Amino acid sequence: MKTLVFSAVALCAIAGIAPALAASAPAPQQSQHQMKAMTRAEMVQKVQEHFARLDANKDGYVTKAEMESARASMHERMAGHMEERASAMFDRMDANHDGSVTRAEFEAAHTAMADRMAGKRMDMRSMHRDMGEHMFATADANRDGRVSLQEATAAATARFDRLDANHDGTVTPDEMRAAHKAMRGTAGRS
Repeated sequence: MKTLVFSAVALCAIAGIAPALAASAPAPQQSQHQMKAMTRAEMVQKVQEHFARLDANKDGYVTKAEMESARASMHERMAGHMEERASAMFDRMDANHDGSVTRAEFEAAHTAMADRMAGKRMDMRSMHRDMGEHMFATADANRDGRVSLQEATAAATARFDRLDANHDGTVTPDEMRAAHKAMRGTAGRS
């Protein structure tokens, strides 16, 4: 029975439900995704590091094919962690820890997740793909189908400058949240 429910849990995780249920777990001491202030110099350094990882053939350009390859590799790594996540999700849903998830436990977890996700887009893969394609097109200033480090840095610097509301050379978590909130408000009106 646990295998059947475990499989169902894994399918839910693949569908994008895992992050929502994971949010109900106690937070670790420090998340790698926790927002922190970033200076312009730190941002440029991160762009250079990220560019170096994406430029698979080290020709000084990132192509859409290299981006797709990096995305596929990331999805493979994420899939490698899926069993761990599914097991943890199962354990969270198994409220009485008896080795099985009842319909009531599943529905309670699903309802809690739905409440947290109300109004949020569930198709994260599509959103990330669309965002990646938009960012690539934005960075590809000369429209040659590839992005140089100079183009990537210029695009990231322009975005940084838009986020840095007080123009002090540092983007704070508050500035990031304000920009995200403004973007969500604009996107919701379209």
